[in-house]
Amino acid sequence: MALSVMQEIFILLEDEKEVPIFRLTRWGRPARGALAKLKNLGLVEKTKVNNETFYRITDKGEQYLDSVLSTLKFKNSWDKKWRLVIFDIPESRRATRDKLRRALTALGMGLLQSSVWISPQDIKSEIEALEKKYKLLQQLKFFEVSSTAQLDQQIIEKAWKAEAINDSLEKFIKEANWSLKAMGKGNGDRFNAKKLIFEYALILKKGPILPIEFIEQNTIRKQAHEVYLRLRQHAI
Repeated sequence: MALSVMQEIFILLEDEKEVPIFRLTRWGRPARGALAKLKNLGLVEKTKVNNETFYRITDKGEQYLDSVLSTLKFKNSWDKKWRLVIFDIPESRRATRDKLRRALTALGMGLLQSSVWISPQDIKSEIEALEKKYKLLQQLKFFEVSSTAQLDQQIIEKAWKAEAINDSLEKFIKEANWSLKAMGKGNGDRFNAKKLIFEYALILKKGPILPIEFIEQNTIRKQAHEVYLRLRQHAI
């Protein structure tokens, strides 16, 4: 998945913190709309120094980046338990139901079937906070289920559309390998590496934050993780 103009500009601003507007014209006319949207979202701000216009990333922008990159924090061990969230919220509380779904997605949970969400992470405290926030004491249930090899594979394939994610990872691997071969021959290596890492994080955000053992068991995910580690060396 290629990054949008807005995402590329955001990564450049994060990398350099503050950039004069004339350097953002490399993206042409789309840059104006992208900057306006980033500013409206509060991710960047516009400033002037000696009558020259600059854009710089905000604290909110840094926090947003951290939330995206959090998907790269693989766990080295797993307690072999799946966490299930089941809820039954009436149509009269549709807005609350939609907010809960977005919150569960943000936690990296996958949709196993209608109103049944699942995660390998220990997110009990986060679920309890959501239960309290949206006043769902009688409408939300939390369970823990022990892992089995067969169950693990079925859950990952069904809840997170593993095939689609693997297709995106294969494209990422090809793009990243091509870029890595070109690095060291000119400027912009760090920026390009950060763009690819951001792209990788966005792909993983479509699925669960899996323990490292799952990465090692899947050839495509393992290759993508290895490429990511190589990119990190250029992103420093």
